[in-house]
Amino acid sequence: MTLVQGTILGLLQGLTEFLPVSSSGHLVIVQHYLGLKHPLLLFNIVLHTATLAAVLFYFRQDIIGIVVSLARFTQKEPQQILQRKLFYLILLGSVPIALVGGLFRGIVENLFANVPLASLLLLVTGTLLWTSERARRSNKGIEKVGIVDTLLIGVMQAAAILPGISRSGATISAGLFRGVSKEFAFRYSFLLSIPAILGALFIETKRAVLEQSLPGEPLPWLTGAIAAFLVGLFSLVVLKKALLGRRLSWFSYYCWALGGVSLLFVLI
Repeated sequence: MTLVQGTILGLLQGLTEFLPVSSSGHLVIVQHYLGLKHPLLLFNIVLHTATLAAVLFYFRQDIIGIVVSLARFTQKEPQQILQRKLFYLILLGSVPIALVGGLFRGIVENLFANVPLASLLLLVTGTLLWTSERARRSNKGIEKVGIVDTLLIGVMQAAAILPGISRSGATISAGLFRGVSKEFAFRYSFLLSIPAILGALFIETKRAVLEQSLPGEPLPWLTGAIAAFLVGLFSLVVLKKALLGRRLSWFSYYCWALGGVSLLFVLI
């Protein structure tokens, strides 16, 4: 992989990891057309780690609040109780992806070179975004979010392990379908991503070390990671404004266009 390829993929990851357009789908398609015929699984994990760092920075107040509430476990202040509830919701919502990742990881990895599948699932992502934008609203906050809401959002995160299904798009859409407020759907979606990315990072790093498949030339990886982090922060701001401003459908049109064009090129 060259420096240019690494930087392009880093910019792409930063733009698409948080915007609801499927970073995995973009990486599969763009890696294919950059001539990288084999799935760069470890490099993809490095890019996801960079965007994880962006999530940790952006949501640092929520994370600090959760840590403080757990350290003061005996305190019964309403805010402390809500922060602990958020922690429990994150744990519960992480169960589906832990099960799917543990049972079907090998099968899913083979799909990361499947451009037609990634293209088709981008169409699915676009449909999810378009329909959730028009879902009935009840504006449930953390006080009213329950086990069923949490598990459904977790199941959608597990489904997003497939290339072409946007993780943020799927989880935010699931929250909106369940009547969760836009603001909390946004927060919970990205806080829920933290354990998932950490788990994937641990598994892939362990395997890379065992297989001695670490990169020989680190510069493309470094530039890709820096680009993913900086652009990721920008994308978080853009997504929140789009979500609160009822503009999710813009991303659905993009997913439909990209998935359709890519599928057309593959089938021709």
